[in-house]
Amino acid sequence: MLPGGKSTKTSRFEPIENPRKISLNSTASSSTPLPSSPSKSIQEKQNDDIPLDTSFSSSPSASATIIARNEDLLTQILLKLPPKSLLRFQCVSKQWLSLISDPVFRRRHSSRIRRYPTTDFLFFSSDSYRNEIDLLSFSGDWVDSVGNVSSPLRYSLEGEILSLQSCNGLLCIQFMVNDISRELIVYNPTTCKHRSIPWPYAESIPLVIRYTNIAFDPVKSDYYKLVCVGVDLNGTFYRFLVYSSEAGVWSVSRDALGMDSDSAYYFGKGVLWNGDVHFLGSDCCTLCFDIENECLQPSTPRIPTNLEVVGRWDIRYFGETGGNLYVICLNKPKAMLFDVFALKRDYSQWVVKYRVDFAPLITCYPEMKNRGFHTPCFVVDKEGKKARIVILVEDKFIYYDIHGMFVKELVEVVPVYAEVGGWGDSTWYRWCEAYQHVDTLASV
Repeated sequence: MLPGGKSTKTSRFEPIENPRKISLNSTASSSTPLPSSPSKSIQEKQNDDIPLDTSFSSSPSASATIIARNEDLLTQILLKLPPKSLLRFQCVSKQWLSLISDPVFRRRHSSRIRRYPTTDFLFFSSDSYRNEIDLLSFSGDWVDSVGNVSSPLRYSLEGEILSLQSCNGLLCIQFMVNDISRELIVYNPTTCKHRSIPWPYAESIPLVIRYTNIAFDPVKSDYYKLVCVGVDLNGTFYRFLVYSSEAGVWSVSRDALGMDSDSAYYFGKGVLWNGDVHFLGSDCCTLCFDIENECLQPSTPRIPTNLEVVGRWDIRYFGETGGNLYVICLNKPKAMLFDVFALKRDYSQWVVKYRVDFAPLITCYPEMKNRGFHTPCFVVDKEGKKARIVILVEDKFIYYDIHGMFVKELVEVVPVYAEVGGWGDSTWYRWCEAYQHVDTLASV
């Protein structure tokens, strides 16, 4: 099933009957069930911030007339509304349609939305036969919505999803239409609009396209770029191809990376940060691809971990949140101690921002020690005063607050058959299968 704008009840995620809130500052028994009624979402809370002008007449029609005649005031009000509400309000009048569809307004709206850390996540695993994309949206004490994301796309396109990549609300999906044909789609699940992208092709250098990433920063530009990683026919080097939605053409980077490199990079999930796309390597280093100049940047510093301790599967998260690039990895062998590293913006070094000990959780979730766990999601505000890790353990998503030292149970995950690291009937999602998502009005 393909992605889209409506949530259905066919998600892998199901509500927990009596979710617990567990304080880690005291004993594990100090747990309380969470309330059952939902709170306001982030966007709704933002709406509460709209200043009220008491000089308006008490008559609703008079106030509406004043607002309608003052386009600057109307713009300020609309900028505070979530994208899906704005899409509905385009039908109010020609004036509203013109204002909301204006590229300048949409850029300003995207810039405002980016100030708030998103708590919406998409999950997709190509290892599972269940060819669907699931949504988990939570804020504060509540799970606001869960569902399988579906769309009108499924009525016009059929095929298997080979890969998914997401950046600031736009999805890049690679389909296997039939045994020999593939298709590349850029899709906005908020507006339900999509565009077919011509398949990347390098005439001078025959390549087999393996991975596709999307880079989109609505604060800087209305346009996005795709970064594909291909392998030459001899299997000796990687080459990078870049597609610009503004120009509508592919170009081939002059740089190549030998496949005999010391590090095996995970090219399936590039992370946009500091204006460039970053890839994580198995030897705890990252590769930086300069989108603007379409070339590789000098190597970034290696994450300061003990390579004898940390292996590829001990890296639990790699992504951007709160304006920084983070990596979560194991600190000690056979321990539950993890370090959260952040890369300095000048690329000078990785620094430890948080040290997290999950050992107190074992009392409540003993499977964390036996079967293991994953941390697919990490959210930090720009001030770094609130940091949260979403942990997947015992077929449950739990929310871990680093500063408050407590956890909250979110949802259960229904098992399906999947081959993930040799495990069958897996409910696991790794960091490379989770994507931060935000609604956007961006055009594709």
